[in-house]
Amino acid sequence: MVLKKNAEQDSQMRAEIQDMKHELSTVNKTDEFARCPRLERKINKMMDKLKIHVKARTAQWAKIKWFVSVAFYVLPAALMISLVWKCYSVPVAMVPSKRIARLDRLEPYLLE
Repeated sequence: MVLKKNAEQDSQMRAEIQDMKHELSTVNKTDEFARCPRLERKINKMMDKLKIHVKARTAQWAKIKWFVSVAFYVLPAALMISLVWKCYSVPVAMVPSKRIARLDRLEPYLLE
């Protein structure tokens, strides 16, 4: 909602700049020599405002993207930790004792 409002403000500012540029192009520079620089300053001021506004919106998007990416790393890690904590004592697989007896013969070789 906030980003939509910012985008609407951007488009409104761009429309105002276009209107002022159109007005500047229709002004006769020799007859109204004081009005031209005033309009140009107004256009430049509005352009600077627009640049600042766009930078702020870009920074806001960067923050949102950063929080989302961090959340996608933190949430799975938290889920895994909670599962390990909760299911620590539950066996994952049961191995028959006959198979373990066969591995006991390999134990002296594995410890070296």
